[in-house]
Amino acid sequence: MSTINTMTRLTPVKPATVRRALTRIDTKTVRTHPDGGRPGAPGISLRTLATLQRGRLVRLGTEVPLRGRNMGITRAGRQALIARGRHRKGAWAALLDQELTWTTAGGDVLEIADMHPYHCANAAAWLQRNAAAIRADADPRRRGDPVAWIDETPLLRALVAAVAEVLPPGPSR
Repeated sequence: MSTINTMTRLTPVKPATVRRALTRIDTKTVRTHPDGGRPGAPGISLRTLATLQRGRLVRLGTEVPLRGRNMGITRAGRQALIARGRHRKGAWAALLDQELTWTTAGGDVLEIADMHPYHCANAAAWLQRNAAAIRADADPRRRGDPVAWIDETPLLRALVAAVAEVLPPGPSR
């Protein structure tokens, strides 16, 4: 598993993937592949496992010959599960109906007022890019344009307002 610690450039992992992996690890039945033969763990890719380790959401036990390493969830990992909720339908509904905090993929809860404007803009853009999948989780019976739907949520409005406070107005015509 030393390859996990030496990898520095990893592509992002979806929050749902992190949540599913944390839920599996929380059952205390997941181990890494034995003797480093295959990277990662059964059902958890090397990239996801490295993301969990980088975020200090899991801890790996010592290597057990022919059995791999036991994995446990850390306090930060447990808080991430509580903040995001276990992998279940409707987790987005509560997050979108408030306007004070943004929850990162790692489970960190940030005050929108304290976030950098570029971070707010990136979070708003991410919500718009993923509007269809988010709406399928938060409001599956709703029809119409998912971007227009997410633009009306209190969370997106708060993120856009935080950006608008700092950016100068555009050129007028």
